[in-house]
Amino acid sequence: MTERTDHRIPATILTGFLGAGKTTLLNRILTTEHGRRVAVIVNEFGEVGIDHHLLISSEQEVVQMNNGCICCTVRGDLLRSLFQLLEHKSKFDTLMIETTGLADPAPVAQTFFIDDRIRSEFQLNGVVTVVDSKHVWQQIDHSTEAREQIAFADLVLLNKTDLIAPEDLPELEYKIKNLNRVARICQTRNSDIDISMVLDLRSLAVEARAENHSDDHRHTQDVSTVSIATPGDLDGLKVSQWFRDVITEFGPKMLRMKGILNLRGDPDQYVFQGVHMLFEGRPGRQWDKDEERTSRMVFIGRDLDGEKITAGFKSCFTSGNGSGPSNIDPFGRSYDDTSSFTIEQIRYWTRQNLGFPPEAPIVVKEVPCVKPGCPPIETALMVFLKGEPPRLYKIQRTINDVTFDDVYNLIENPLPCC
Repeated sequence: MTERTDHRIPATILTGFLGAGKTTLLNRILTTEHGRRVAVIVNEFGEVGIDHHLLISSEQEVVQMNNGCICCTVRGDLLRSLFQLLEHKSKFDTLMIETTGLADPAPVAQTFFIDDRIRSEFQLNGVVTVVDSKHVWQQIDHSTEAREQIAFADLVLLNKTDLIAPEDLPELEYKIKNLNRVARICQTRNSDIDISMVLDLRSLAVEARAENHSDDHRHTQDVSTVSIATPGDLDGLKVSQWFRDVITEFGPKMLRMKGILNLRGDPDQYVFQGVHMLFEGRPGRQWDKDEERTSRMVFIGRDLDGEKITAGFKSCFTSGNGSGPSNIDPFGRSYDDTSSFTIEQIRYWTRQNLGFPPEAPIVVKEVPCVKPGCPPIETALMVFLKGEPPRLYKIQRTINDVTFDDVYNLIENPLPCC
């Protein structure tokens, strides 16, 4: 069985109010010998504040740093800058984006979902929010942007802790946790933190942080977190419909969603993440033999109905709860209904139409399709090329209904849904 490792370039968004310490952290990344080849995109609008020897002149797009990092500026459109960086992809293995001048991290996060090539080359690794301990009290109370920056975060750096009384820190952490109960909080001074904690952040690593406390979530202002962690087998058709309902009702209010699902009869995890109405779902790694197959999800947004979301999810479990027939697929059908010849035919068409070498492993499997108005089941194709991120393609048909023309159309439209 082919390893389902995601080889896309991890991208981390660095956000926080002006003066919180983002630039100090960015300078540490650019100058520390951390052994990683990091590309850093900085926004040239407003005060970037990078040390003068790291500033980039207006004639330069990309500059090589002496520790292996490269740095570039955003000249208008982030998407265009990402494409420019891909021309230098052999020089880096990690991407940092500093959002100076962009109070709302959502538009940056959405960039990794709206373009097919960017989705295939980069993975949204996580969001780091730097917080000014001295001034964040007022910012949370009076700024929607400050609340959403914290709600978006996978890691919160509670910076400048030396500027407030130690006895005030527990209450400050409590207030931040009310906005985001799953983010890790690190207390720092002068943005001094182990750089690996930032560079190795994984937004989908929810196993260690998502506990089953969805019925006990608190609210600060209008931002809430709904977390679910439940073992058992899920019906793929019910999951598809449930996600459609969630996105339709709460999509505009949804800041972030991410998770890992256990679909009935599927040896692989189904992983997803999304921002507002945008959603990405794909096959993940294989479940370990002795691993408890627990679905874990986190939803962060404004005015979310946690009880309704949780109840809808619990209705997606199969009645067998893991004890049903082993030959039943995630959508309640017999695996015998799909022949190995059909799958090999799709692999052959994929190599023929898209120009992949004969030895390239290709995973062909059905996954839930969550976009309203589309079929509830779609076929995912993942092509693994040596030294490259896996290529993901989607066909909005079941495996048995896929035709040569469907595969040929992938040349122009590799990801037609979501």
